Amino acid sequence: MKKIFIFLFALTFTIPVFCEAIKLKNGLIVNGSIIDRSEYILKVQTSYGVISLNQREIEKIMPDLHRVFLKGGGEYVGTVVDLDDFNLTLNTDSGLVNIDVAQITSMEIYDYEEAAKQKKYIETKIEQETQEKASEEDKKQKAVAKTMGTSGLSFDEDLEKVFPSKPEETEEIKYIYRTHEDTPEQIKAAAEEKAAAEALTSAEQEQKIKEEALSFDQNKKRKNAKNYFALHLGALNTKLNVDISDLYGPNNFEVAGSGVSFGLAYMRKLTNRFWWGGGAAFAMLPKKRTRYDYTTTQRDTQISGQIYDLNALFNFYLNPQNPFRVYLTGGASVSSLGIDKSYSDYNTATESWGGAITKDTTQTAFGGNVGVGLEWTVQDINIGLETRLKYTTLKKELSDSPKTSVLVTLKTSWFF
Repeated sequence: MKKIFIFLFALTFTIPVFCEAIKLKNGLIVNGSIIDRSEYILKVQTSYGVISLNQREIEKIMPDLHRVFLKGGGEYVGTVVDLDDFNLTLNTDSGLVNIDVAQITSMEIYDYEEAAKQKKYIETKIEQETQEKASEEDKKQKAVAKTMGTSGLSFDEDLEKVFPSKPEETEEIKYIYRTHEDTPEQIKAAAEEKAAAEALTSAEQEQKIKEEALSFDQNKKRKNAKNYFALHLGALNTKLNVDISDLYGPNNFEVAGSGVSFGLAYMRKLTNRFWWGGGAAFAMLPKKRTRYDYTTTQRDTQISGQIYDLNALFNFYLNPQNPFRVYLTGGASVSSLGIDKSYSDYNTATESWGGAITKDTTQTAFGGNVGVGLEWTVQDINIGLETRLKYTTLKKELSDSPKTSVLVTLKTSWFF
């Protein structure tokens, strides 16, 4: 209980440190306290120093938010409404939440996931202001020196007025003092060159800030998302041994190769790293055709098929906040395999093919899959590549078939 009181005491004095979250028109959010305000300039005290913001740069000023970390790994983000010895009331996007103080491990100002970007922007801003002040001071010193040089008094005349004495007569040595001044054309050219360099530097910095803001916004959007929808298209490499003895063929007729597979998936976030959900997929088995010669006839046999999958899936992200992400995937599946068998005979007596006879078989199989995936963000869409090893229990006409197959797919997904 003593620890709780100490935590509340510290919390009471740390909550008002930052009072505002200032969103700029370039997308950046700056956390800080407003210490001075004028018609054109806003001075803000941040964790990294005091900066001056032009009112035209500001899009809006938002209330401060706090992030509350709970025992067990949970967290809430919202505005503190009330706080006492036992309870913290937080206004979140989902409404008011009452939190038992004993369950709180720590609390911090919510920086909208932009701490690194804020630090870089503020340090750059302070450095620019320092350089501007130094440049102004240098201009003042040059102006004073120029005024002294054009006042009409030589250096020797000033000394003579202060220390009136007759110098020792020696061989006359003449010292000529000249002040070097650029021509108006040179001054103008130098000013234009400097302005062009500063404009280029400013444009590059603004572009870099925009790119960083976009990257942080994408990471923030992905981190706050709770749903995931994906479409995938790829190839299923499988090998089946089909019993076609009912067509007077071998009992292990091999159907092998890669067929087209496509499907969709929906996932729900449990934590930033762990997502779970389900999906459906459809794959075509490659067609296989062969011909058998008998004593009086020839037989043309064709095998084809389809696989329908329903999957329970999970994804575990190894680096969830990186634009280029690696994840492990796996799950259980229920598969429906449909095998289409057909044959037709060639009668040498009549020199013609008979009508095709078709026999179909369907079976349900259970299995699982495990694999690895790569995913990277392009604007608001995530592009990925995924490889899975599938295990399927087979029986009846397919009992002699290998139980494993490989699925490779390209994915397009959205977080929302």
